[in-house]
Amino acid sequence: MAQFIKFLGILILCLAGCSASTTVDEQLQELRENYIELKQVLESKVTELETEVSLLKDQLQQQKAIVNNVHKKSTTSCTCVSNKDNEINRPLPALTGLPSSCEDLSLIGHTLAGLYSVMGAQLVETVHCDFTKLPNEPGYQTMIGYSDVKSIPTFFYVQKNFGFNVTDTPIPFEVERLNIGGAMNLTTGIFTAPRTGIYFFSLSGFATIPPSETRLFFGIGLYLNGKSIGIAWADEITPGDQDETYSLQSTLNLQAGDEIWLEIRFLSPGVYLNDRPGHFTHFTGWLLQEEIFQSL
Repeated sequence: MAQFIKFLGILILCLAGCSASTTVDEQLQELRENYIELKQVLESKVTELETEVSLLKDQLQQQKAIVNNVHKKSTTSCTCVSNKDNEINRPLPALTGLPSSCEDLSLIGHTLAGLYSVMGAQLVETVHCDFTKLPNEPGYQTMIGYSDVKSIPTFFYVQKNFGFNVTDTPIPFEVERLNIGGAMNLTTGIFTAPRTGIYFFSLSGFATIPPSETRLFFGIGLYLNGKSIGIAWADEITPGDQDETYSLQSTLNLQAGDEIWLEIRFLSPGVYLNDRPGHFTHFTGWLLQEEIFQSL
């Protein structure tokens, strides 16, 4: 670069010597000024080029680090099997079970950034994986939320056609509006949880209370494995027959195999659960959220 600057200076000096309109001293002074200005410009350009070269070297080192990391994971986290027939070596991931992180997904070959489903502690999680980053860098894995995954869909809605006044026994049902998954048994009136998870149940209906000068009552309970966990209540003092409504809602964390049913627990003489083909008793339930890891 210094030789180039010297050459340009000599060239400018020669060209300036061809001009006869100025004195030699003036020409020399002008050449010096031009030389200094040109040198400053060129030195500035050299500095800029050196800076750009340094940045390119840094980027190259980062790319090498990423390549080395991927190569390290592929050689230390998988085994190779040899196909003796065609002599093809194929890497097999060492991952067992479902992937639980972006790093697991990377081990089995995922390279495109995006949304993925992974197995969390109890539920399936949705995460964003940025495979342009290293696993220890911020933003490599970002939690988005939970996926509503159910191995068995479970919904039921049953009704009665007739009245009922038997205490301490599961209430049977005659009408099946919905029974997806088959967990509700109409004949026995018992719902059996097919999977571990959170369930919702709702009951509504009315009891008929005969004329009485004292308070008569009706109490229907929701039972879990033989234990009452809630009661819907109706009572009245009435000079004539009176229909009193009741309702009960419950959200429960059930284990697979747990049983749910309804029983009349409290009943005054002459009081009964009233129903007819118009259907006034409604019992519904469904699986809100399954602990999917229990089903794997």
